[in-house]
This record gives sequence, structure tokens and C-alpha cells, in this order.
Amino acid sequence: MDEDGDAAVRTMVQQWEREMPDVDGAAMAVFGRLSRVNSAASKAIDDALASHGVNRSQFDVLATLRRSGAPFRLSAGELASSMLLSPAATTNRIDQLQAAGLVERLADPADGRAVVVGLTRRGRALAERAVRTHSENERRLLAGLSEDDERALTRQLIALGRSVAENAPGAEA
Repeated sequence: MDEDGDAAVRTMVQQWEREMPDVDGAAMAVFGRLSRVNSAASKAIDDALASHGVNRSQFDVLATLRRSGAPFRLSAGELASSMLLSPAATTNRIDQLQAAGLVERLADPADGRAVVVGLTRRGRALAERAVRTHSENERRLLAGLSEDDERALTRQLIALGRSVAENAPGAEA
């Protein structure tokens, strides 16, 4: 986030403190900053993946299949579970990638009635190029942090994730 972005968050907090001192502006600032960082990072990630002709959801399928290891095949259910998606959303993504020649549906060798999704040769090559670009891009986005800062941020984000999960409406106690 640039200095102007942080200044906007500080101004927002000051305005709320002036107008409604009983409102927790500090909590708003945390989530305002998270939102701004997410927006900027998402744009950078989307732009980098677009250079390979894929969007983030398509990349997610390709990367999941590639990281599964040889022979780079998973059942649709395993794929959906790994990406935390519904079967319908997964099927839609698979259809798009199959139409582009990047994945294929094959009979499951363990159960001829079932189907697995696998990377085509072209899909594997694209996945590997895109993963390298994605990794380099994310490292570049983190370049302003020291290794200690990055480890501390990771710990803090894990703690924040737990706090949100535990305290969000509908969270199980």
C-alpha cells in the first residue's frame, strides 16, 4: 500500500474518532489496510497470470493438478476438495480448461466407471510457466519485508485467521 493509501486509512480513523468516538476506528483501520493490500495484490496477481492467458480460477486448477505430482491427475471430487470449491464450480472450471486443451478427462485406472482430470502436456507446460511467474511475482510483492518481518506477518495472519473464524457471526464456539 502506498503512502497515500495509508494516509487515507489514517484520515478515516481520525474522522471516526472525531465524529463517533465510541466506534473502534483501530479495528476499521486493520481491515481497511487488509482490503487495500488485497486489492493491490490481487491486481498484480491477475495481471501476471493473464500474461499466460489464464485467470486465477483456471490457474488454481492447473496448479492444483501440477502440485499433486505425477501423473498430475485427480478425481473431480479431490480437485474440488483441494480447492475448497463446490463440485459445480469445479466442473465449470474443468470444462473451460478442457475446451482450451489444457486438461483432459480420463477413465480412472482404479475404477473404470469413474473419471479423473489430468493435465495435458500443454497444460503441464503452461502450469509450470505460470507457477514460476506467480511465485516470482509474489516474492516481488513481498520484497519490502525482511525475512523476520515476513515470518512475523505470517504468524499474525494465522492468529487473525483464527480470530476471525472464532468470532465471525455463525462461528462455532
